[in-house]
Amino acid sequence: MKSLWQDIRFGLRVLAKSPGFTATAVLTLALGIGANTAVFTVVYGVVLRPLPLPQPDRIVQLAETYKDQTGGMSLTATQLRRLGDYSAPFQYVAGITEVGYNLAVGNNAVHLRGMPAGADYFRVLGIAPEIGRDFVAADDAGEGQHVAIVTYNLWQHYLAADPNPIGKPILLNGEPFTVIGVMPRSFPTIGQAASPDSGAPDVWTPIALVAKTMGSGENIDVLARLKAGLTPAELAANNAVILQDFHRESPEDFPDGLRIDFLPYQRMIGLDVRVYLFVLLGAIGFVLLIACANVANLLLARGGLRGREIAVRISLGASPRRIVRLLLVESMLVAIAGGLFGLLVAALGMNSLLALAPVDLPRANDVHLDAAAFAFAFFVALLTGALFGTAPALDATRVNLSESLKEGVGRSSASPVRTRLRKLLVVGEFAVSLVLLTGAGLMIATFSRLLHTDPGFNPHPVLSMEFWMTGSRYTSTAQVANFNRALVARLESIPGVEAAGVVSAGLPLERGGNNGIKLIGSSDTEWHSVDYREITPDYFGAMGITMRDGRKFSEGDTETTARVTIINEAFARQFFPQRSPIGEQIALGGKVPTEIVGVVRDVKSYLDQPAPPTTFIPAAQASFGTSQLFEGWFPRTVVVRVSTGNGASGKAIDPLSLNRAVRDAFAEVDPLIPTGSTRSMEQVLSRSLALRNFMRLLLSAFASLALLLAAIGIYGVISYAVSQRTREIGVRMALGATPAGMLRLILSESLQLILFGVVIGVAAALGLTRMLASMLYGISSTDPLIFVMVTMLLVVIALAACLIPARRAMRIDPMVALRHE
Repeated sequence: MKSLWQDIRFGLRVLAKSPGFTATAVLTLALGIGANTAVFTVVYGVVLRPLPLPQPDRIVQLAETYKDQTGGMSLTATQLRRLGDYSAPFQYVAGITEVGYNLAVGNNAVHLRGMPAGADYFRVLGIAPEIGRDFVAADDAGEGQHVAIVTYNLWQHYLAADPNPIGKPILLNGEPFTVIGVMPRSFPTIGQAASPDSGAPDVWTPIALVAKTMGSGENIDVLARLKAGLTPAELAANNAVILQDFHRESPEDFPDGLRIDFLPYQRMIGLDVRVYLFVLLGAIGFVLLIACANVANLLLARGGLRGREIAVRISLGASPRRIVRLLLVESMLVAIAGGLFGLLVAALGMNSLLALAPVDLPRANDVHLDAAAFAFAFFVALLTGALFGTAPALDATRVNLSESLKEGVGRSSASPVRTRLRKLLVVGEFAVSLVLLTGAGLMIATFSRLLHTDPGFNPHPVLSMEFWMTGSRYTSTAQVANFNRALVARLESIPGVEAAGVVSAGLPLERGGNNGIKLIGSSDTEWHSVDYREITPDYFGAMGITMRDGRKFSEGDTETTARVTIINEAFARQFFPQRSPIGEQIALGGKVPTEIVGVVRDVKSYLDQPAPPTTFIPAAQASFGTSQLFEGWFPRTVVVRVSTGNGASGKAIDPLSLNRAVRDAFAEVDPLIPTGSTRSMEQVLSRSLALRNFMRLLLSAFASLALLLAAIGIYGVISYAVSQRTREIGVRMALGATPAGMLRLILSESLQLILFGVVIGVAAALGLTRMLASMLYGISSTDPLIFVMVTMLLVVIALAACLIPARRAMRIDPMVALRHE
């Protein structure tokens, strides 16, 4: 221990005597370690951090794997009850789904996120209400009791923090519910695992209340708490029995090739972003490798200058092991300093990193620097110290004592091993840089293609605003239609508004509703699931969606007239490939015949996927029950197209500037209708691309940093080679070599290193970029154009970095070089 402390003190003195080297090495490592720590913190918070629940490893969610795709599995209420026959591995099992509630607050209404849940839901999570009681079996029996458990925040803000809220009534969707419990303030704000973008619920009600409704009774997620001591084999055996019996009873829901599992709830919450985040962590790990290679090159160069010192130590009796330990201590000191400054870099960069992240990133509240991040930074610092310090330390013990002691202080000729090692490190840097640049190029190309993909509507300039009518005084289709007409008329009277419309069951590029259809008069008697929207007549105009055939809806399409529908091109292609669909009839969500009167262009639900077959029906003809059902999941939305050049200044009007005017219009028509978030359709479009844009920005930043470090690395190697070959260059020029010839010599040798790196990098990229395949759109993971462009960029920048030392070699005076050596 005493000798180790001596080595540490000596290492600190040596590093202090070389401030330039120390600052460069520490700064290089700080950037690498800091970036890795920041990305790890995001990955840990979203994917790896244990849920803040008792024994979270025992909480699982029902999942399905079909055609190599894994996701949450939903059951019907009947299937959920049937699942109770297979509960041996579980301590508790509960179903959950999601609905929207309007809470009456005085003369106003507030929209809440609701979660109908089974009686054992909070027991699955291991959390009990802070005030009042949990659900009991009687609450969830039969048709269900009108009882509710609320969040601490809802109790504070909307129930006036009533010290005795238990037993008090609240109105949810116009129906009285009795408050039976208030959750703790610290209750984790975790959204449903299957729908992390749905947000955390505000209120919980018994799932029996919605178990018999269409939709909510058919889309139930299942959570369970495993019994203590249960083995994976026992759980897998139980899953096999469930699948076998359910496949026999419901082959359409449990087809051949389907596998069911109960996967950790923590994993399910971050399932959609898991692959993206691990790719980023791997990418930034490559950047750290390049940083380590640069520092190792610095140490190799420095080791050459310390050849005489090492030779003296060995001649005085120091063993090679002692020399290696001495040099490794210096490397570890540099690495630890890099780790400390890296934590500062991570702390400064965390806010920027989270600002770039998608707004619906699950568990974003759990992303923060803590002991796990500090431990990671410390571990990475030690690992990097070993990575970049070992090879130079071992190389330093291979000195030729007689030659080193003959040379001047601070000088030592470069050994062949050291030269090869430095070149090998540079080759590795360029190979890794090419992999990162290729990944970044693929994501940039994907994002560019998505940006130029036609969504099927014109988002410029359109404002959207959410609202809800559940629990209001509107209790029929006719009353809803009257409200829609009054609202649209009021909105279209606002200066600068060109058109307005209302849509129910989802906006484009977001989750939406679907319904069953059957062709009438066709040999195809099957029911098919298609996307479904309810709209007012001006919706297509407000969204910039063009008609392809037939007519639009009109104010004359009401409950008392013939049922009509408009379909999209995808619907027409799938169900009427050989004839015009105009005039054909379908049964939509029931047995009432509906005539197809128009075809509109395809509007995408996801930019990277073809538009699904979709039906549009007039809101004035929609079933009131169906509308209420979809409103439990998706808000109604009003869309407003504003003028592109009629503002007071003659410039286009920013649609978001009409936010207050639109809310005032709602208040004039009916102040009791709650409104929600306001977004431009450009923001909706941007949000649909948020995750890929996040990947594009970070991979581009990582690749740029890697390219910079690699360029610095090859500059350092070539500069060192020129300095070591000063005498040789002087001799060559004294014998007649021209400066241009020396330039070609240095650049040709540099190009060899670059090309070796390119060959290895292309081979590695061909394998590793396949991990990005599921994230790409309109481009292959082995796209030759991207590979060629990235290779050319890398070669050009590398040659530019080599040009400076090569030009220095051109200017060497033979007489000065020979006299110096």
